[in-house]
Amino acid sequence: MEQSLSYSSQLKQQIIVSDIKSKCCAAAELSAFLLMNGESNFRLKDKNLIRRINGLASKTRSLGIEKRVYFYRNKKNSTFYGVEVYHGNSAVYNEEQSKFCCSNSFLRGCFLYSGYIASPDKPARAEIAFKNSLAAEICKKQLYQCGIPYNVTKRNDREIVYIKSTNGISDFLAHIGAVGAMLEFENRNIIKKGNSDANRMMNCDNANLDKSVAAAARQTALLSAFIKTATFETLPEQLKEIAILRVENESLSLKELGMLLVPVLSKSGVAHRLKKLEEMAGHANINQ
Repeated sequence: MEQSLSYSSQLKQQIIVSDIKSKCCAAAELSAFLLMNGESNFRLKDKNLIRRINGLASKTRSLGIEKRVYFYRNKKNSTFYGVEVYHGNSAVYNEEQSKFCCSNSFLRGCFLYSGYIASPDKPARAEIAFKNSLAAEICKKQLYQCGIPYNVTKRNDREIVYIKSTNGISDFLAHIGAVGAMLEFENRNIIKKGNSDANRMMNCDNANLDKSVAAAARQTALLSAFIKTATFETLPEQLKEIAILRVENESLSLKELGMLLVPVLSKSGVAHRLKKLEEMAGHANINQ
């Protein structure tokens, strides 16, 4: 059964089929693949990536680059696709002579070869794993020039250059020409943020409800005892009325209590009167 592609793999497939616009950018991207691979012979299970490398070599043929495409099966009957690039020094990346677009193309090649972006459902992270120190240095310089903050760590024998902010990842995707992937990434993050905000509001509402229920129970117990005192009989009718309503309607909200009064009293007005009653009950030494 064919396994579904991960988010990162789906995103890469979108980039792989993007147009190869110019010869100089094709040479820059191809040089990234060669540095990352460590040799000119590519053997990969991803036939689309082999097609990409083959297309880059075809685009730069006038620069003296040749290639040979093949496929084979190993002893476990797994199919591998291959392309061997004969380039001499034609595909060696010249950082000083390259245009800004070529630098972005170099980044794209590095990412397609060994990059990863976490699904927007998970904490933000994009990374590229490097065995080749020169490729890592070029990548870091380009990220710095683009204003994209990054961090560096080690994992086994590889240097990991990673980005851990959603804005940084969006900028990275834009710079490597993956505008469609960038828009999809941002849309999914907007949905994620919306769901998170909704959950936060719901939790806040639940917390406020719990506080309101606890306050109503406390007021009811306090006022039930206060109503039985001589002090209570000396209070203004407005305060006595709201005290009795609270005791008789513990489950009602402040707004609902105010609706029972004639004339209707606002939520803040009800809260003010109940607070005044609590203070008076306290002065009368009422024990709940």
